[in-house]
Amino acid sequence: MHYLAEHQTFESTAQLNEAVYEHIKRNTYELNDTDRQALKMIARYAVKFSGAAHLKAETLASLIDKSVKTARRALNKLAGLGIVKKVATTRKINGGKGANIIVILPVGSCEENPKDTLLSEDDQSTMSNRGQAEKPTESTVEAPKTKNEPSDLIKRSKNQNNVLDTAVIPAEALKGALPNEIYNAMARYFDADKIYKYYGILLRAKASVDRSIRLEEHAAPFVEAWHATIMKAKSHEIKRFDDYLYAGFRKAAWTVKARLNRANNVSLLAKFEALLQAQ
Repeated sequence: MHYLAEHQTFESTAQLNEAVYEHIKRNTYELNDTDRQALKMIARYAVKFSGAAHLKAETLASLIDKSVKTARRALNKLAGLGIVKKVATTRKINGGKGANIIVILPVGSCEENPKDTLLSEDDQSTMSNRGQAEKPTESTVEAPKTKNEPSDLIKRSKNQNNVLDTAVIPAEALKGALPNEIYNAMARYFDADKIYKYYGILLRAKASVDRSIRLEEHAAPFVEAWHATIMKAKSHEIKRFDDYLYAGFRKAAWTVKARLNRANNVSLLAKFEALLQAQ
């Protein structure tokens, strides 16, 4: 039996992709672009034995075009959040330390104690064949697609032969998770990955002003800020899209807060006048 088989955590590629999507969704604020990129690359190399990949930190760093230190930092963060588990290996021939087996965990499997997913010196797997290590593999049977798995949820990579790529998740996957007006505005331009990012910027900007603002009831100013930023970007009038977007969303939040304050003042005044009349 292949040494990765015992570490397989999913029954199909579809389940693997669904877990990756859900991990990213649940950890929107904790994961940066590098962390997400690292997770998706691991998933690409964890197809044949769904959920288990054998990757050196150096290899992962090269794949995501980052330093080895950055790749290790991303792995440690993913492990700390209970998204992956690192299993140390030893070379059977000389007993030296081998590359980690990286296991993508089912969502919620380590919520009680995420630290259990960190590398343990006692958690080692001995392997006899390194010949297939660090080579992306493909699933021999394609899982049937469901309504929650659009046909382009998994697309073929242009750089690898028949390697399934989890990097592109269609915007439709987020429909219903965001306020309709905001989702519709963002989905015109970006897939789910970017929508996660920009919706996160919106939430941070709103929270810096007033966390209690309900986007479902006050979406219009935020949508206006979004379109204004898109137009500026298309006209090449801004250099830092994210920063400009954050400022726009923050201004929208202040607009909403001012409206709410005015409404509250009017309500209080009405109550005060009613009390005076009652006396």
